[in-house]
Amino acid sequence: MKYWNEIQKDAFSYFGFFSKEKARLLINTIPNLSVFSINGLLTSGGKVFLEKCAYDISQIFQRNDLSKLKFYLFVNIELDDNSSRIEKYKKVWKLLQPKWQLDEFIKGPEVEIKLGEKIFYSSVAQFSVNNFLTALEIVASNPQRNTIIATNKNDMLTEKLITHLFNLSFYSSLGSDYSKIDYFNLSLNRGIEDIIFRWGNSSEEAELALIFNENMFNIFQSLF
Repeated sequence: MKYWNEIQKDAFSYFGFFSKEKARLLINTIPNLSVFSINGLLTSGGKVFLEKCAYDISQIFQRNDLSKLKFYLFVNIELDDNSSRIEKYKKVWKLLQPKWQLDEFIKGPEVEIKLGEKIFYSSVAQFSVNNFLTALEIVASNPQRNTIIATNKNDMLTEKLITHLFNLSFYSSLGSDYSKIDYFNLSLNRGIEDIIFRWGNSSEEAELALIFNENMFNIFQSLF
């Protein structure tokens, strides 16, 4: 399997869907965001690449500059049947628990949010870098709805913050596709103080991209 890393000081040059014009419309400024990514050709299957990403992240975040950041898994479940008692009982964590071992995750409240006629349960769980592989597997199982955030904030497990993250991810005044996380809007609003993880893959390639404040660029550049 072939792996490589990429780094770009200007996230607006890295992602085609990042627009400086739209940034001005949304937040009245253009934040200085950078990107570091781990990439792989999936010749040996996706599981190998997930393990590679988890190992690399564990090594990177042992650095003193990053070791104080905490990891959070952000999960959003859409109900298939709005009247289903079983789905409303399982919400987020009871739905995921049979497939993944989540006992070491510190789980926040499961917030019910209505988006048009759709009902979602949204939640955040804190986890250690030792459980990054499990969290990344959950993200990769539905990257349009799940992601990881690294931050030193202490309010991530509150209902208010979870609702705020959901609104940033699925609402946009510029008409985003509500079926998937709006990484552009999320990064504009949270990327200056947090690190946003974005998983993307095709049948042949996969990428784990980290979006962060340009002030941290030299930390990631030193990895090369």
